[in-house]
Amino acid sequence: MLKSIIPPEWKTWLAQNLVRGVSSARLGALLEAAGVAPEVVREMVREAEHHPAVGGGRTHATRLGSLESLLATRSELQRQARGEARVERYQRLSPAEFFTHYYRRNRPVVIEGLLEDWPAMRRWTPAWMAEHFGDETVEVMAGREAQALPDFHADRLRREVPLRELLARFDGAPTNDMYLVARNSLLLREAFLPLLEDLRAPEGYIHPDLREPDRVHLWLGPAGTLSNLHHDHLNVLFCQVWGRKRVWLAPSWETPWMANERGFYSAVDVLAPDTGRFPDFARVALHTVEVGPGDALFIPVGWWHALHALDASLSVTFVSFEQTPGLNTCWREGWLGATPQEEHR
Repeated sequence: MLKSIIPPEWKTWLAQNLVRGVSSARLGALLEAAGVAPEVVREMVREAEHHPAVGGGRTHATRLGSLESLLATRSELQRQARGEARVERYQRLSPAEFFTHYYRRNRPVVIEGLLEDWPAMRRWTPAWMAEHFGDETVEVMAGREAQALPDFHADRLRREVPLRELLARFDGAPTNDMYLVARNSLLLREAFLPLLEDLRAPEGYIHPDLREPDRVHLWLGPAGTLSNLHHDHLNVLFCQVWGRKRVWLAPSWETPWMANERGFYSAVDVLAPDTGRFPDFARVALHTVEVGPGDALFIPVGWWHALHALDASLSVTFVSFEQTPGLNTCWREGWLGATPQEEHR
């Protein structure tokens, strides 16, 4: 293998592993075992070792290692309290108690009774939806079972179907093949705006104006739909209208063990975790809870979660909380380090 035809991915692999702290001797041996001439290996390693991006990457890797050490300590404390790893459930939790003990402390909770005044709880049956909206076209994610990590590849799975075609799936066997999820923005469609009249923003919890874009979303699918492990950059109030869902949750400090390879997603299948491939996942302290009709689950920002529909299911989520200006999102612009001139002042 001549230097001139060494694939770029080999150089990327070399740089990434140097940043991770793998010794240049070990990496050189692997390159030689792959057929790269020793003299070419020496030059490749020398160039990579002295590349500014590798030096900068090592600095950030050191910072990341310190952060992971702190998270590991917090994670170990969580495992020692495993018997207390549960999601609390209350009836009629006041907004003041919610914001003080759960929202601001970044803790999940199930609240019963928040949806009692929703006309949707009485009206939105599958038969009623088919009668009133069955011929309306909706955007769904279809072909999910043939796609690894379907939530990550949503754009290639988008498909438009009549709503009654999705509802017809409810009478069959459990399936994760077709799902209407939040990103389909059903409640922004003109034909479906009347559905907003059947919802009520939980008073004191959620901003009352539901017609603003991206404040409220709808999830609809048959038994068997799965939103695999991921975390959000917003706090979410997840409200179950009908059907039941099993929910797995893990706090943000478990992130180093979640196989977070892409974006906000984990590569682990929560229904069948492969701890041979992802051994660190075995140490994660998972919380589990079941939500049913009328339940509202608070999913704190940064918490990993997965949701599996045990029945045909309709859910509504809110992200615009009251009393929390500037606190509802953890998303921020990337950190800008000091310039070389600033470092030498």
